[in-house]
Amino acid sequence: MHYGIVTGAYDLGAGVTLTVLADNGAAEHLDFLIDTGFYGELTLSQDVVDRLALTPGADKDVELAVAGGSTRHADLYTARVLWHGRSREVEVVCLETEFLIGMGLLRGSNLSVDATPGGAVVISELPTSL
Repeated sequence: MHYGIVTGAYDLGAGVTLTVLADNGAAEHLDFLIDTGFYGELTLSQDVVDRLALTPGADKDVELAVAGGSTRHADLYTARVLWHGRSREVEVVCLETEFLIGMGLLRGSNLSVDATPGGAVVISELPTSL
């Protein structure tokens, strides 16, 4: 059994760098903030979606609840990320915001954050029996 670890740093938010892979072989190393209030897997901007030529998701679009109780339209795509040392398919919500990692991607992981400037962020894979 492989237990991978993803590491990053705290600086006004918990962040890590992930490698996002596309079907066409392209790859980008991008900085993400961890957002425990976002239940999806990842967000990316339209320019990154276009550069990586990501595949539209099965549902193609979604309405998201945002602050104040309003909703917002977003397109869905499929990508792969290097996660715990392996390639993993993820659903990407296309939003013009900071790149976010949500709870959907964190499922099966332990998140540890030292919430001080330069503090450690560690995302470790949990054993599948938990």
